[in-house]
Amino acid sequence: PPPAERGPARDGAVPPAARSGGGFGERWGSLIALVTAAGFAVASWFTVNPDGDDAYFVSRSVATATEGRIPVHDVIFSTHTTGPIAGEPPVSSVEVLAGSLARLVGMHPTSFLWYVVLPSVTFVAVWALWRLVRGWAPRRAAACFGVAVVYLLWSGVGQASLGSFHLLRMWQGKAMMVSIMVPLLYVYLTRWAERRTAGALALAAAAGIAAVGLSSSATMVVPLVTAAVAGPLVLSGRVRTGAAACAAMLYPLGAGLAVVLLHDDINVIGPFTDAPVSYSWVLLSATLGVVTGCALWLGSLTARPGVPALIAAGIAGVATVLFLPGVLALLADATGAAQVMWRTLWTVPAPALVGLLAAVRPPARLLPARLSSPRARGPLAAAVPVALCAVMVAGGVPLWSKENGTTVAKRPSWKISARDLATARAVLRAEAARGADGPAVALMPKQYMRVMPLLSTTDHAIDPNSHYLRLVPAPRSFIDDRLMLSTLVTSPRAADPAAGQVRGALGRTGVTVACVRRSDRDGLRLLEAAGYGDRSRAGSLTCVFPGRS
Repeated sequence: PPPAERGPARDGAVPPAARSGGGFGERWGSLIALVTAAGFAVASWFTVNPDGDDAYFVSRSVATATEGRIPVHDVIFSTHTTGPIAGEPPVSSVEVLAGSLARLVGMHPTSFLWYVVLPSVTFVAVWALWRLVRGWAPRRAAACFGVAVVYLLWSGVGQASLGSFHLLRMWQGKAMMVSIMVPLLYVYLTRWAERRTAGALALAAAAGIAAVGLSSSATMVVPLVTAAVAGPLVLSGRVRTGAAACAAMLYPLGAGLAVVLLHDDINVIGPFTDAPVSYSWVLLSATLGVVTGCALWLGSLTARPGVPALIAAGIAGVATVLFLPGVLALLADATGAAQVMWRTLWTVPAPALVGLLAAVRPPARLLPARLSSPRARGPLAAAVPVALCAVMVAGGVPLWSKENGTTVAKRPSWKISARDLATARAVLRAEAARGADGPAVALMPKQYMRVMPLLSTTDHAIDPNSHYLRLVPAPRSFIDDRLMLSTLVTSPRAADPAAGQVRGALGRTGVTVACVRRSDRDGLRLLEAAGYGDRSRAGSLTCVFPGRS
């Protein structure tokens, strides 16, 4: 067998910078990474970028903390009276963990998630990025890390960018998976390939298990990450090392197979995104898209020679296959996950690969003699990362930009509009003041209904997220009534339904408080014609209530 198959690190491929206890430069780099991670953690308290998926993810934590049990049925639109959301298999558990810890310490689960969990996992994500950059950089690891951080911070051109799934949305399990577990998988698999120690392989397998616990998307991402590592190892003659690396994907594949066999409906409803659009979503377009492309397909040249360069070539190979016409569509048909097939590109650790560009040294033979001297090498080496950062800052959009839908709060805040939160709470207070028995069922414009699952899973809004509503395994009338009423109060310019339709839908859904914007006179008229009255103001809304029986 090849020399590397005979024992750990027999070929001496692991440089000092990749071993624990590195030199002076590495210690400084680790200090910089620690300070940066702490800065990101603090910033996570103040950046507010609301996301509609919280209706599902946060509600699971709220239900766990409130009831002291794992929610296996719907808690967004009902209290366990309908089945689980289709396309969300019960393999991820991080939301339940957050809810359990919140219950243990006595905090509101949403506050615990955003004030405790969020900064903690943000810190870990930055540290995971540093560990990957440190292990793969051939030189100047600190500079490479700095460029990677700038790439993340200025990748706010869309909601699917890796930056948006980092600082802005790290409380969601899928963001933890792509920002923490994908880099750590590459770290552990690199260590396994270089050292052949049982501990490294065990960590890689554990990372695969943890990734599934964070997001069901890991069932397709982790196998691709493993293939990007194992494939080049096998092709280079290190067959046993590559085969053993597949331990990382055993649990994800097993979990995915179990879901297929044990669940009737695993399809994720939504439009399919082809390869070019997926690239622009995840790996970006324009200036940052070009930088990402260069980093991806030149990674085998910019990464440290040996295993890192081999893995970088594997990542480029897997990405290239995914970009071939028809490949993503074939995977979508096979898995039923057409809407989220763009997440396969999470296989690419783009921030780390972009960071490695900072280690590039211009060929000495192409430089003038005065720039080839040892004295000029230092400033010249610094010019590369500086130029990269300048290009990304000029061509990117910062994560905290309003263009990205982000606001910067003056104090640590929930990740929802403070005005929307205050209005939703005012509506619940107005409903409670009526003294009605049972939980509240609220109808409001969509921006306020989306707040309800963050507050309680006992009180409900009829449609906090229309995407998840369409995935509820409930009678068609359950879904259609809610969509019709939601459109009535959210879109005043839409065609008004008949008064009888409104009355019937309100009765079937059991709405206990219905609110419209003060300017929406037609919507208010229809609600009052359906038997609702006793007007009350709640923030910017006018609310009416069903007649007392």
